[in-house]
Amino acid sequence: MYADIDTQDYIDEIVDNIRKKDRIKADLVIAHIAQMGADVQRKMLQALARENTDFTVSYIIHLLEIASTLDIEEDEIIETLQDMLLQRPQNIRFLLENPVLSDKFDIIDLIAELQYDGAVPYLLERLNNEQDQKSIIRIIRALGSIGDPEAVTSLSEYLYSENRPLIMAAIDALKEIASSNAIEALTERIGTDHEIDVKIVDIFALIQDEACLKALNRVLKTGDPILRNYAKTKLIQIGPKVVPVIIDNLRDDDSEFVIHSLNILGMLGDASAVNAIRQLLFDHPPNGNVRFAAFEALGMLPILKGIFVLSNGLSDEVDLVRKAAARAIDRNNTSMLRSGIRNLIRKGDAEARNIVSAFIDAEADSIFRNMIMESPFKELAMDYLIRDAHPDLKKHFGDLLRQIGYSDLAQEIVPQAEDDRKRLNIIVVDDSRMLLKVYKSNLHDIGYASRLFEFPETALEHILAEKPDLVITDLNMPKLTGIQLTERIREKYPAGELPILLITTQTDQDETATAYKAGISDVIYKPFTKEQLKKTIDKLVG
Repeated sequence: MYADIDTQDYIDEIVDNIRKKDRIKADLVIAHIAQMGADVQRKMLQALARENTDFTVSYIIHLLEIASTLDIEEDEIIETLQDMLLQRPQNIRFLLENPVLSDKFDIIDLIAELQYDGAVPYLLERLNNEQDQKSIIRIIRALGSIGDPEAVTSLSEYLYSENRPLIMAAIDALKEIASSNAIEALTERIGTDHEIDVKIVDIFALIQDEACLKALNRVLKTGDPILRNYAKTKLIQIGPKVVPVIIDNLRDDDSEFVIHSLNILGMLGDASAVNAIRQLLFDHPPNGNVRFAAFEALGMLPILKGIFVLSNGLSDEVDLVRKAAARAIDRNNTSMLRSGIRNLIRKGDAEARNIVSAFIDAEADSIFRNMIMESPFKELAMDYLIRDAHPDLKKHFGDLLRQIGYSDLAQEIVPQAEDDRKRLNIIVVDDSRMLLKVYKSNLHDIGYASRLFEFPETALEHILAEKPDLVITDLNMPKLTGIQLTERIREKYPAGELPILLITTQTDQDETATAYKAGISDVIYKPFTKEQLKKTIDKLVG
């Protein structure tokens, strides 16, 4: 210490220099700091910190550079500097201009904490030159924390790294940035790794801005049924805000995409989708599966006007479509719709019988109650119930007839005991209740009994506990797809022990190949006939 320097004068001088921003005099005072004791050095540090300006930060960084010559601890200087930078993040640029301090100061983490966008060029340069994995991840996380879209291009390169931790870090960073180009980069990454794909879909579902909703919607076009169903589930969970995006899908030429979109709109139950679905049906799409999905969706929606579009489905050439239309009419039963039904069945011919049987198979209780005593609905309904209906339907409508006071009619349709030919144990799995009714009816007509499961995870429990003779499954189901269900079944039962029939709308060759690889025994594409179903079942269980 210089004996002739008064310590209080020394501190007063630096305070005056700071106030006047006199760098020449301040340089002279600071030049003697190493000769002063710890108490003076600490007071000097405190005086500099109180001002917290560009002027004072530069001197504290100088103290850090010469810390080895001082009596106070280096950590004390670092903590003071950190406090100052937290108050004025823009002053971190002084650290960036002194790269020699990087060994003493955790610059990257401080940048991340401060979210200082002025450091992006510095971080990008370091990222391009860094080789150490841990350091790269820290830089990536810092760029994500700052959230500057300028970093997206560099971060996107790490999405295709051979190093998985780097991929995951880049995904997390792009999630934090969440700009349109960041979301686009994440969207383009989907398709080669299921775990990564799910992580990205979760990001879209979490952010839920316009870009993310559109990106999530695009996943519906993926060839991976597991990921596609996961995206459908997320869209349904998000709720009504996705409806405008999904409605736009109905104009697409991809039938599968349209079907998945109709499924979502039905599950959401938002009345704003009705007009778009009605317009789709007015255009009469050639794919019967699209028409079925449209009527099934309308059956889940409140229809306030233009309800006659439902009656058009009763004359559809595809049986599945007629049943879906019947179910939708039953849920929106009005006197005007019943007038339309009377007009369609007035001749009492084969077409009229198909229409009435569709109402029976769809368990359209409301229409049945209103029309059972009208001719020719009564004659056609009773004939079908007595001669052809599934025993469960006979019991159902027999009970209904008794409830509404027509016990004499109920007595005519008492179900007969099933013969042994129909005791084959067939399990059917489909998340559509409407389709389960169709399967039950069709299987009965061709001579087989069945057990129906709406939830594949429940079906799996039963299958693993007691082996059936045949499993019929849909492809696209929540939680477990038909392919996943097959894989789980095959863990216990090889193909030679238990045949599995996949029934799906998908005609994509890659998906069919995936299904067979999983252990499917055969595939039928919707819409199918009872004859197709019987021929395939007889082949599999014969």
